[in-house]
Amino acid sequence: MPAEVDPPTDADNGTDGVDIDANNIDDILVEHHPSTARPSEKIPFVEFAQGHRPRAYKLDLSTDPWYPFRSCLDFEFAELALEATLSKEQINHFLKLIKSACCRRDSFTLNEYTDLRSTWRATYVQYNVNGKPCEFPVYHRSLLDWAFDLLKHPTMGPQFVFDAKRLFKFNGSTFVRFIDEPWTADEFWNLHSKLPPDGKLLPFILYADKAKLSSFGRQKGYPVVAWLANLLTWIWNGEGIGGGRVVGWLPIVKEDKEYSGKPRFANFKNAVWHESFKRILGTIEKESEMGCWVKCWDGLACHFFPVVLILSADYEEQAVMALVRGVKSNFPCPVCLIPRDDISKFPAQCKLRTSAGVIKVLQEARSQETTEKREQILMQQGLRDVDNAFFIVANTDVYRALSWDRLHANFVGKFGDHLWPELLRILDKGGRQVAARVEKNFSIMPRWHGLNHFDDALSISYTDGQKFEDLSKLVVFACHDVLSPVEKEGYLLLRCLHAYIEFDLYTALELHMAHTLVAGREALVTFNVLMQKNWNFPKNHMHMHVFDDIEAKGVTRNFSTKPNEKMHRLLKEKYQRHTNFKNVAEQILQVDHLELVSELIRCTITDYDMYTLAMEKNTRSPDDDDADEVEQQDFFHVRLGSRVKHPLTLEAVEQRSITNKAFIRFQMKLNEFLNRYFTAVGKTLPGGKRIQFQPNDQIMEFKYIKVNFESVVNWCQYMDHLRCNPTTLARKDVHLNLWRVHEQPLESAKIFSVHSIIRGALLYPDHTRIGDYLVIDTLDTDIFLHVQKMHKATGHH
Repeated sequence: MPAEVDPPTDADNGTDGVDIDANNIDDILVEHHPSTARPSEKIPFVEFAQGHRPRAYKLDLSTDPWYPFRSCLDFEFAELALEATLSKEQINHFLKLIKSACCRRDSFTLNEYTDLRSTWRATYVQYNVNGKPCEFPVYHRSLLDWAFDLLKHPTMGPQFVFDAKRLFKFNGSTFVRFIDEPWTADEFWNLHSKLPPDGKLLPFILYADKAKLSSFGRQKGYPVVAWLANLLTWIWNGEGIGGGRVVGWLPIVKEDKEYSGKPRFANFKNAVWHESFKRILGTIEKESEMGCWVKCWDGLACHFFPVVLILSADYEEQAVMALVRGVKSNFPCPVCLIPRDDISKFPAQCKLRTSAGVIKVLQEARSQETTEKREQILMQQGLRDVDNAFFIVANTDVYRALSWDRLHANFVGKFGDHLWPELLRILDKGGRQVAARVEKNFSIMPRWHGLNHFDDALSISYTDGQKFEDLSKLVVFACHDVLSPVEKEGYLLLRCLHAYIEFDLYTALELHMAHTLVAGREALVTFNVLMQKNWNFPKNHMHMHVFDDIEAKGVTRNFSTKPNEKMHRLLKEKYQRHTNFKNVAEQILQVDHLELVSELIRCTITDYDMYTLAMEKNTRSPDDDDADEVEQQDFFHVRLGSRVKHPLTLEAVEQRSITNKAFIRFQMKLNEFLNRYFTAVGKTLPGGKRIQFQPNDQIMEFKYIKVNFESVVNWCQYMDHLRCNPTTLARKDVHLNLWRVHEQPLESAKIFSVHSIIRGALLYPDHTRIGDYLVIDTLDTDIFLHVQKMHKATGHH
């Protein structure tokens, strides 16, 4: 599919008042999959943005929202008992106390712990426990049962997107394709094309990795977490009923000193993993081939075909999923067939692995008469002689599902394991004073909402990916006045660090257009050219696949392990609070399921409460509406905060700031500004007269502003938390491509409306030039693209 298409002249936009023969800047063209039999449509940008908001739904009142509990109060007590991890004895005692003091109208029918347990069991589907020949227990739940619960849910059901589509945005001359969610990318479209005309894709995202449950890591678990890619990323990447859910618990094969490190033992561990994972995938095996009919939230039956669209994992787990022999094999990449000696290179093309190709190699190897000949064939592609569990799922290619992971490849990989240690080495080589200057630069870095602040950046060992991410955003600014061009090795590393963060920010974009994909690939080439080290390790090579993954499966947040790793903390809490530290897997999974049930019921009760509140509001008289009108918290441009306790007179403001030249003639400036402002925005002056404040008129001071702004990346709303910084003029730094601004004299300060603020920017003082500041354009993808556009507009390269 081309990245650009000619402007349509006969697209059916489905909206009134829009000339389909004319295209406006930012118009959206939607190309629906042919199986939907829907023509392409053109949508005005504003209406398309509104279409990304949560959809309305009709509440199901056929059953009580707290079903299967007999009353809402029964459920609330059960919910509290679960959250508080009460024991059987504590629950029974608590019930007696409540019964003796209960005076509410709502019925309270629970009498003892057994009543509570029987109610939970009525909604509980136990995990199947299957024994391996070596008696490795495998716990799993049905992927389909969990998915069907979401499809039937009145809140989640309307959020599903089943049909593939291609999206384009008009740039003034042509429609340019953009990609964000999985259903806007190529793989979803291609899989949709393999289904019968009435088929709907049900794509799963699966993640598996070992988790440390005890504080010292002696007790470990091996959860498998699932998501549904039909939901918007902000839903399934968040918490709640649409978020990730543990669907399995794999066995961990203990190391045996007698066999560890030997090929047969490695194959044995991989065989246990895949045989165990096959039990989870077995719950969709038949349906992936034949499909299954499900009656959804709207009462309509749909024909679903489950597939595994994305596998989210670090390199070590990907090697197991792909059944490759790891970093020391002849072909260590799980995705392609690049030789080990060439993985530091970035060829334009490299032969990709496919499930069909691997099956053919396995068949050829197993047809050999001797073990030696079999091993020779397998080693030629770095494969293990084990049946891959993913082969049983139709329309699923495990090697296309494997996805680049930003957390392990960049934050704790390329930066945390390589660039950061290299920087520490160079700083140590430069002496204590050099390291002290860099550490001081980190410590005086202005604080920013959501960004870690580092007082002792060089003195602490880090293992947290978030810490490494934040360090990478600031490191160039902290080192730019220390590692000068005179220090060739250090300055080259500084340029490499800048090239790395630029590449990383392109991989982080929440929406990709054709030109950002091109720019991202160019940034990767720039980084590789600057890096003179021979980094011959697979994680470095995997970067060549990231932009192919984005085109195939959407932006990188769709397959990041970052939200998955957060679930380890929740599992650790369950281990510590809900288990007796023996045979913990079944106990943790049971509590996890109970929490899911609780979330479902709580969500239904919340929806019911909102529905009844809305019905009550609709039945009120019009006169009552004004009294109960409440400002919508989510829809505002600017909001002031940190208000001082007492207002000040204008005269007091000038006297307090008598040495601050910014407040010279403050009262007159305010009068002039407001008179101009009312005229500019077309509003009538109060009383029809020019504003003329008096010295005793009072003013309220605020020290903090929240600003909602539309991101230039994906056109969604984000929030900045702002405090004042100096007024500046801009210049560009030559080698590091930094945007430099210069403070202006205080007497040139101007009054402006907070409504003119677009978003905030973080400035870092440049110690090499008094009055100069560097714009930290690495904070997020929006400010990054803003500065990139500024460079382009001023002719910088």
